[in-house]
Amino acid sequence: MKLVKCLCLVFFAGVGVSANSQVFSSNVVGYINQPLYAGDNLIANQLSFSNNTLNAIFQPGVPEGATFTEWDPSSQQYLPASVYDINTGWSINYELDYGHGGLFHSPVNFINTFAGSVWPGFDGIDPFAPPLVTGSGTLLLSCFIPIAPATFYDVVGRDPQNGESVTLLDAVSQTYTTTVFENGVWDNGTPMLNIGQSAFFNLEPVPEPAVYNLVGAGLLLLATVRKRVFK
Repeated sequence: MKLVKCLCLVFFAGVGVSANSQVFSSNVVGYINQPLYAGDNLIANQLSFSNNTLNAIFQPGVPEGATFTEWDPSSQQYLPASVYDINTGWSINYELDYGHGGLFHSPVNFINTFAGSVWPGFDGIDPFAPPLVTGSGTLLLSCFIPIAPATFYDVVGRDPQNGESVTLLDAVSQTYTTTVFENGVWDNGTPMLNIGQSAFFNLEPVPEPAVYNLVGAGLLLLATVRKRVFK
């Protein structure tokens, strides 16, 4: 599979797969040199290290006054911003885990090295099977593993539904772009995420498998009843 081949090359040959970041490793434990730009950056942590708190995943060299916040899907707004102090660290020590995203604001360009292990659900051999995102509404999401480009399916674990959208941030130009899935196509380009990038996904509720089973059983029962009535 193309995506698996791409990731294997990254982790076993030490090849960078993105113009914006480099990934190196001799196994499924490695590090990512992630450029972060002056202004806003929608970031992801795709390598687990220690407790994945800000003080753990950000290396020395974070600019004084940099901020980080996470998106609260229940209130549909950002949480209070955490501010970085070179002497004391982050004012709020948020966690940034696999599959989630955060808004990082930097006063200057710099590179952070994310180090740790790849999501344990992926062994680097079998095809990547992304976990299904069951939430709905506006969510700030990322791919669980560092592959590029990461598709809607790689992030959400299913194909898009009509009316769903993805909003991407170009950190270099500081511009947001939204693309909506309508009638089987994206109206503003197919959304693709780079390594270390997150994006806003506006998702519709997806019925549980049990609901589909009940609907199917109901239709079958209705067809049986109609057949008997018209005999």
